Amino acid sequence: MSAIRTIVLLIASCTAIAFAQNGAATSPDSTQDQTQPARPRAVHVSTGVMLGLVAHKTMPRYPEDAMKKGIQGNVIFKVEVDEAGMISSSALVEGDPLLVAASKDSLQTFRFRPYLVDGTPTRIQGQLGFHFSAEKTADGASGQVECMASIPNRP
Repeated sequence: MSAIRTIVLLIASCTAIAFAQNGAATSPDSTQDQTQPARPRAVHVSTGVMLGLVAHKTMPRYPEDAMKKGIQGNVIFKVEVDEAGMISSSALVEGDPLLVAASKDSLQTFRFRPYLVDGTPTRIQGQLGFHFSAEKTADGASGQVECMASIPNRP
């Protein structure tokens, strides 16, 4: 009789465990995970795609000191844009310190249209850059700033 009781208890335990596992697999949270793949924290996009999503920007002003000294070149940032189109983080990749200061101020004015994945706004990350070019003129110096349309991938 004790062997039968042990077998019945074993079957009851296994059945209870099976029901518990089946109930956990059909909970709302796990069902959603099974039907939709996990979204990445942010989608990496090219500079061209980022520029295409710009809704508003203010270009940097060429610093007078940099222009007079003939300092020119690129200022490049890694940026992450949230679902609402605001820059949530930026990190300098390269650039002359005089040009970087002007670029940071400008970067804060950038606003983006949402990047949609399956109709849902999604975070994006990529690189944005400014190209500063200066030339000396008879009455001083003049400078020009442009958004870089493509940036070689940097770590």
